[in-house]
Amino acid sequence: MNSLEQNHEKLRVLLRQAYQERVKPEVGGLWIEGIMGRIRGLDRTVPVPHFLEMFEPFIWRLAPFVCILILTLAVVLITFHLTIGYDPFQVFMNGKEEITLAQLFEL
Repeated sequence: MNSLEQNHEKLRVLLRQAYQERVKPEVGGLWIEGIMGRIRGLDRTVPVPHFLEMFEPFIWRLAPFVCILILTLAVVLITFHLTIGYDPFQVFMNGKEEITLAQLFEL
């Protein structure tokens, strides 16, 4: 077992020496220009927005109007005393709307 560990250590030392003695290429001034030329030559990709992301500006422009509409409807419901116990279909069941519609359209 001891010889196996010694072999691993020798191999590790040899690989470390080989890595440190490797040939390092010289980098000239044209290297930066070559890289920038390759970058400029790449195709430009435009990210395609998701379906909901396309509507985001429209939703934010519409949000103040919706808030005003909700507040207005709340004020109208409170003003006319329309509560949960109010039955809006009761008006149609009483038959009063026929007279009102006939008077409005002068039939």
